[in-house]
Amino acid sequence: MIIGIGNVGSTSFKSKIIDIGDNNEIKTLGQANIDKIKTEGESNFTHSIGDNPTDREAVNIFGLEASINLCLDWYVKNKVISKPSDIQAMGFKCILGETNGANMLTPEILAEMQRYAFVAPVHNIPYIESIGIFSKILNVPMVGVFEPSFHYSIPEFRRPLSFSWDWYEKLGIKKFGFHGSSHRYLTAMAIKLMGTENMKLITIHLGGSSSVSAIKNGKSIDTSMSFSPNSGLLQGTRTGDIDGTALLYAMKELGISVEQAQAEISNNAGLKGIASIGTEDFREILQASENGNKKARIAVDMYLDGIRKYIGSFAAILGGVDCLVLSGGIGEKNPKIRQRLLEGFEFMGIKLDEQRNNEIAAGQGMISADYSFESKAKIFVIPTNEELVVASFTKKVVELGRDLKPEEMIFRV
Repeated sequence: MIIGIGNVGSTSFKSKIIDIGDNNEIKTLGQANIDKIKTEGESNFTHSIGDNPTDREAVNIFGLEASINLCLDWYVKNKVISKPSDIQAMGFKCILGETNGANMLTPEILAEMQRYAFVAPVHNIPYIESIGIFSKILNVPMVGVFEPSFHYSIPEFRRPLSFSWDWYEKLGIKKFGFHGSSHRYLTAMAIKLMGTENMKLITIHLGGSSSVSAIKNGKSIDTSMSFSPNSGLLQGTRTGDIDGTALLYAMKELGISVEQAQAEISNNAGLKGIASIGTEDFREILQASENGNKKARIAVDMYLDGIRKYIGSFAAILGGVDCLVLSGGIGEKNPKIRQRLLEGFEFMGIKLDEQRNNEIAAGQGMISADYSFESKAKIFVIPTNEELVVASFTKKVVELGRDLKPEEMIFRV
């Protein structure tokens, strides 16, 4: 089955064409990604065929629909597919609804996403738009693989957010957890590399959006993100965990509305807000920090400190750590950050091997020291593959002709 994957960011569109055979053999036919789609002017268009290296070119493109059409045209022109109708199903890494499984994107499920648009405005709104665009172009099943589905196994006592029970029960304010497709893939890879599901695992996805998950025997038992993607770690433009009264105080003092406050904590906070250099790009913030910018240094220190606290707390609830996985753009490509992140954890049996760490600038490999009193946990760098997870469950939903409940969604590699 040839499956198209649409991955929509606040300012970007990423896509893949994946072919999954009858025996679940998987082949990536091509990928095409465009950034800066919400601003006039030049955008970066990166693309590749199969396993070939990625090519980059500058394009003048504006808007989601134009970006989708450009990618589809590129796939046809470069014979990744012969025509758009070769795509037999579309899969989307959806963020938040009410059903939160692997679901056919019916009007009812899209209405759920719309109801939660305020909770995840940076994600739900562009996804609803992109699903509508693809539905006009392709007459094929549209499937959403929802991020909270991986975290269904978190115990209920970790679900409420300490408000009134009525808010939990009647309003549905609770821990959902996000980055589910990434944590699901990293868990599957860790199981493959360790040769067992029976382990205490911490998966760490670090990028423009970041989160940490505690995995016990292959199932999520806690995760850093909570009711919205604005929670947990310091994010690129989003706050992460905050004191709610501080937000209410700022709203009162500044005289701003709920909508204005939501825009501030979603678009002008996080690494971008603390560093104050006009970007959320971690590479630029890190460079500014190394060049002596105080605010950028504080932003980097806050970010790493938050991750380290989650590693410690998750090790406590797991009762130790057998394996730790780093992924995402920051986790995969920055040996210096990995070293800073994991230094001083020898007391927990987590010890980095400096040479191994430095040799993996990008790609997959083990970076832990050889087993000793100080190093009992394996540490891996694993490039995530959310699209593969989405494609796999999209195929299952289409073949079965029904939605998948979270407890049915088992993914292994």
